[in-house]
Amino acid sequence: MAHDIPPELAEQARRQLRHPELARTLHEQLGVTDSARPVVGTELHPSCQMLAHSLRAHQDASMAVSQYFGIALQQYHTAAEIIRRLERTCPAPAILDFACGYGRLLNLLIHDVPPDRIWASEIQPDAVSFAVEQFGVHGLLSSERPEDFEPGRSFDLIWVASLFSHLPPGLFQRWLQRLSGLLSPQGIMLFTVHDQALLPTDMEMPESGVLFIEGSENADLSTEIYGTTFVTEDYVRAAVSDVLGDRHSCMRLPRLINYEQDAYVIGGSPNRDLTEFADVPRGLRGWLDERSIGQDGALHLAGWAASMDNDQPVRVEISLDGRPQPCQTGEARPRVAEVLGKPGLSHCGWSARIELPRDRSETYLRIIARNNRGQRALIHAGALDIP
Repeated sequence: MAHDIPPELAEQARRQLRHPELARTLHEQLGVTDSARPVVGTELHPSCQMLAHSLRAHQDASMAVSQYFGIALQQYHTAAEIIRRLERTCPAPAILDFACGYGRLLNLLIHDVPPDRIWASEIQPDAVSFAVEQFGVHGLLSSERPEDFEPGRSFDLIWVASLFSHLPPGLFQRWLQRLSGLLSPQGIMLFTVHDQALLPTDMEMPESGVLFIEGSENADLSTEIYGTTFVTEDYVRAAVSDVLGDRHSCMRLPRLINYEQDAYVIGGSPNRDLTEFADVPRGLRGWLDERSIGQDGALHLAGWAASMDNDQPVRVEISLDGRPQPCQTGEARPRVAEVLGKPGLSHCGWSARIELPRDRSETYLRIIARNNRGQRALIHAGALDIP
């Protein structure tokens, strides 16, 4: 765990990760019905920056672990849908997860795609070794210079989540050129960016259409090559045009990843038809805003849950140790609607008051959002101490 994470908090996170109910919850969220399939692994690398980032933000182990896997599941469902659509024209695609970190997506993707069709690439050698040993995929060590990255083969899907959202101008275009050059003619590359809509209100976008800020959650990388980057759509399209030519197909999918980062899809050939990816669903999102034990000894919960694709109702299912608990939905949450820019979500709030069991010192709390289309989202999963 990162050196700035308090030892007690780090140990609490390890306790949450080791809990068998977490693995079972993730297995169910994947939609895997074969009980003989192994459950999802919850052993994370000690240097995982994404978990450390959540621990710093929340100072709460179960909240951080829930956020880590909630985002992982959202990425997985999106990637799995992209792959299903790609397979219509490109059977058994070879997949490169570029800048994969310590395998947040890979941990889930191997339950949907055979590991021998997946390549994991990262600039950190220990991350590549972890992915190979833990998930059984192929490993490719990346490099600071795009021109030095030589995997020796092409790919049908190159998935690049949260790399271009950190690259400075120039390096942005060089990695775009290098990676797009590794695509098969029928392949696609999906990469994500921070759109200017996410820019803090006290900052302005330069006329160039790109704002690079040094520093990020990854302290192991030089701030000259890795920071936080905001871009306009014109900037991205100009970069694609400069690298691949004016007529190369490029599709923007706003807020596709966790209803935050925009995704852009480009084809392996100039005329590659991308229309089949235009309506990839953004799925469900939700959050636990309040979790407390009141003076009455009951557990009090409150949060929100909603579809990012429409305004249709979402069910919130709460359980303690697998036993369903009552939940009130349809409560006012105007701030959520404002922040997400979706007025139809003004009443996406939920709350619950739950009597805690008196015959134990711990209970396992699960909060899942579902809708009638079979979509689901993990809001919370964690062990809760009972005073």
